Amino acid sequence: MNMKLVFALGWIAAAAAPGIASASLVLDTGTPTSTALPAVLDGNDYYAAEFSISSTESITSVEAYLTAGMDSPGDTFTMALYGSDLLTNRYSAQIDAGQAAYQSDGFNGLTGLNWTVGPGTYWIALEVGAADSAIGLGLPTPTTGGTAPALDFAYNSGSGYSDVGATPFSVQVTATPVPLPAAIWLLGGGLLGLSSRVRRPSATRA
Repeated sequence: MNMKLVFALGWIAAAAAPGIASASLVLDTGTPTSTALPAVLDGNDYYAAEFSISSTESITSVEAYLTAGMDSPGDTFTMALYGSDLLTNRYSAQIDAGQAAYQSDGFNGLTGLNWTVGPGTYWIALEVGAADSAIGLGLPTPTTGGTAPALDFAYNSGSGYSDVGATPFSVQVTATPVPLPAAIWLLGGGLLGLSSRVRRPSATRA
């Protein structure tokens, strides 16, 4: 067995494998400069923003800009990730969700996530479920541009989500590309090396 060939292929494959991927905002609708006349997130009023990604990503954080309204620090709400039916532009099945706590005016939500999704279009929603304690969190309209605008906004007043030009709100989704593990490249290089040795004809003696 030509081990030099195997190791050489392995090292070449490892060098070609992607390095540590960096996180980026796949949705960023901007930050409010005024908290006047915000929409209200409560048990009857849910809001969602649509965004898309072009490769397999691990969503690591989802946050929205909230103000106290009638709530106090520690009150909870839910942030949910849904798939999207591109033909009707309506929600499909929920993919992931988590309970978040309002801490102070500013971006509040979930961090340290590992919600892995493939290329496609998705919705991130702010909801107040039966297990939540929020009674009226403010959602100011963003007035400064974000780096990754939403495709659309939706509103649910208790009868299901609809796309009616809902008022925009400030929301950010951070994700990290999911690379092909270097181990797979190393394994493939090793197998290629072994395969070349098996196919090589052995010398015959006279």
